[in-house]
Amino acid sequence: MGRQHQTASLPLILPAALLLLLGATITEARVLRRVNDRSLFDATSECKKASYPDLCNSLAPSASVGSLTAASIDVATSKAKEAAAISAKLMKAPGTEKLMKSTLCVCRDAFSSVADSLQLSAKNLKDAAHTDLMVNLSAAMSLKANCADAFQDWPGLVSPVADINDHLSKLVSNSLDLASTLKN
Repeated sequence: MGRQHQTASLPLILPAALLLLLGATITEARVLRRVNDRSLFDATSECKKASYPDLCNSLAPSASVGSLTAASIDVATSKAKEAAAISAKLMKAPGTEKLMKSTLCVCRDAFSSVADSLQLSAKNLKDAAHTDLMVNLSAAMSLKANCADAFQDWPGLVSPVADINDHLSKLVSNSLDLASTLKN
């Protein structure tokens, strides 16, 4: 009779043991989160520090602020190269007036310079050269303004690259915001 009692309770003990094991695993995971902040990086909370959080969140998930910053710089670099190519294409389009061509030339050169500064920024980030990173991101931000300024010099001349310049501005701004949160 004692033997039947032990066999009958085995099915009851097994689920209870599994629940205890599962509970311990969940508790260990919670402790791990508290002990090792880097193991569960929250890109959403870091993106709240960016000027354009939704744009930043589109780059998530990332493993760290550094990788999120790198992704932001990479996207901005691609956008700057795209803007330079579009400006060059518009310059060569048949019927483009001389004033528009010269203004788009300023934009093409500005966007190319932005791409160069962003590429240097990516290298600075990899090399952990924080001061240089911030200098090159700030330069990219200043350089991209050259295109808008060129069109402002000619009232009535409408920029065909205003939207891409605005988007680039947001990407560079987010890169700068994220980089500023990195430790020196």
